[in-house]
Amino acid sequence: MNPTTALPLATDEEILVERLLTRDEQALRVLHDRYAPNLLAVIMRLVRDKSLAQDVLQEGLLKVWLSIGRYDAGRGRLFTWMVRVCCNQAIDALRS
Repeated sequence: MNPTTALPLATDEEILVERLLTRDEQALRVLHDRYAPNLLAVIMRLVRDKSLAQDVLQEGLLKVWLSIGRYDAGRGRLFTWMVRVCCNQAIDALRS
């Protein structure tokens, strides 16, 4: 192999997804620390209530944790998928 032809390295996001798939609880903490503030901001735009938004965020992150196997990196970034999961959770919360 030519030393100047490097194989692409896994991105932080890919490594995080792999760790989540193995049910690494530390990866869940990383996921929360990295994405929760931005997800909360998106949810707040929908529900307009901080307490409800925080509940929706926690439920949304639980759904992400439980359904990470359905995430397809070929269809988009992890954050985009999580926004969709959390927005659906917010809509469900508003309907009930």
